[in-house]
Amino acid sequence: MAGINQIKSVKKPAKSRKTTVNAPADLWLEEMIDASLEGVMQAPKAGVFYPSALGNPCDRYLWLCYNGLMIDQTLPAKLERIFQNGNSLEDRVDKWLSKLNILIDRELSVKQDIPPISGRIDFIINHATYNHMPVELKSINTNGFSKLRSPKPEHSVQLQIYLNMGNYDIGTVLYENKNDQKIKSFLVERNIQAWDDILNRCFTIQEMLARPENCGGATWCACRKVEI
Repeated sequence: MAGINQIKSVKKPAKSRKTTVNAPADLWLEEMIDASLEGVMQAPKAGVFYPSALGNPCDRYLWLCYNGLMIDQTLPAKLERIFQNGNSLEDRVDKWLSKLNILIDRELSVKQDIPPISGRIDFIINHATYNHMPVELKSINTNGFSKLRSPKPEHSVQLQIYLNMGNYDIGTVLYENKNDQKIKSFLVERNIQAWDDILNRCFTIQEMLARPENCGGATWCACRKVEI
């Protein structure tokens, strides 16, 4: 029997490492697509309140919008793709609701004069429990989706406006995770006190002779881009 010192380990051949070679980017195509999508986001029309603006807690932003002092902004190609993705989501949900035979209306316009508010309800459905009710549709990324335990405050405000202007008792905010297409929905009941607060905020903005100096919204609030 050979001594232990005579036994030599047999080295296994090293596995060949796969090297990843980056493919060259087609910059021409990327640049052509981006250039075709870039545009301008027009400032909101003066003299009217929009539910999406009322969902922003910043009075400076709301005052600028109502008084026609928000500025047109550059629309980057990425943001335009996001908007188009949202439109695609609406089309898909339209097909789901139509297939279920519960879709009553889509993009229903709602308006009032005092104070002037103009909005658009994404969907009206025939709910099995609540009969005719509005649905506010939103897309959200995985990080935000995982944190949802109730509608985001700005979305609750939007739906609250539609509930009161359309005389509905209850509605739903429906979210789709834009990363994996999972869905969550939350019921929102009509709240007269919340509606009064929204109306009083509109009246207060109308009566302001000078703009609020400071932004009361998030760091990305569009009012921060207006230097007046």
